[in-house]
Amino acid sequence: MNDAQLRCFHMAATEGNITKAAARLRISQPAVSNHIRALEQGYGVQLFRRIGRNVELTEFGRELRELTERLYSVQADVRDLLLSKRNVGNGHLRIGTVGPQQILPVLRELEVRHPDITYGVRSGNSTVIRDALLRGDIDVGITTNLTPGDTKTHIQFFRRDEVVLLVHRDHRLADREFIAPSELADETIIARELGSMTLQTFLHALAAVDIKDPHLIMMETREATQEAVARGFGVSPELRSMAGRDERYSILRLGPSAPTLDMFVACPRSTVREPLIRAFLDAAHVVSESLDGGHRDEGILSA
Repeated sequence: MNDAQLRCFHMAATEGNITKAAARLRISQPAVSNHIRALEQGYGVQLFRRIGRNVELTEFGRELRELTERLYSVQADVRDLLLSKRNVGNGHLRIGTVGPQQILPVLRELEVRHPDITYGVRSGNSTVIRDALLRGDIDVGITTNLTPGDTKTHIQFFRRDEVVLLVHRDHRLADREFIAPSELADETIIARELGSMTLQTFLHALAAVDIKDPHLIMMETREATQEAVARGFGVSPELRSMAGRDERYSILRLGPSAPTLDMFVACPRSTVREPLIRAFLDAAHVVSESLDGGHRDEGILSA
């Protein structure tokens, strides 16, 4: 056994595909296959079952992968320790976010720590930011629509936010602190595009009380939805952190159990060790610890 054989096995186990493993390792597909075959033949074991173009781990292969995960995780920790002594220096980050309220505190912390880093920021709903991250259009993003345990994406918990309801100050419910979703059957809902996870979470809360086809008016931007509420066109679900302040509308909590959304900072796993990306993740972690309700035991969910 040598490291090349073990690394080829580990990458194929991670990707579930020999071709993708070869691309990640920047060697040929036959070279990856040969290394895995040599490892299997050298120890008389079967690590994979071939299924079309993909591979599936055998039970023994899964046991070996658990060990290689620990092995390469320790190697990465060693590399991180060494890299932490290097100056991040300058560089440019392409950042995506679901809202300025989430990203601005992180950018402030980043500037304090690394004033020479430059950045550009694009905004969009959670689906837009997730897709931009997967396409490589951005380097790092703050969004909600992510699944912890994704083998290709590093996901770091940022904060838990509550979905609230914006209503015109003269609305019949404006003086209430809490409102039950069941009381909204006859309301017009002002919302952004259907890709908004805030809207999807809110609609799920309505469906739970048998309001399955509410009257929706769609607006393109968050600013438009808030202005529509302020002018009395309807009510609008919003994250508490993004609800803003306007004397023309009130902010109501949804009860008895308020729906929430978890926000994450994410980047490709292949870049998580890069000093520039690490600097952003560390800044986000500091901000997360300072937010009300921002801390959660999970911390980094995948690394």
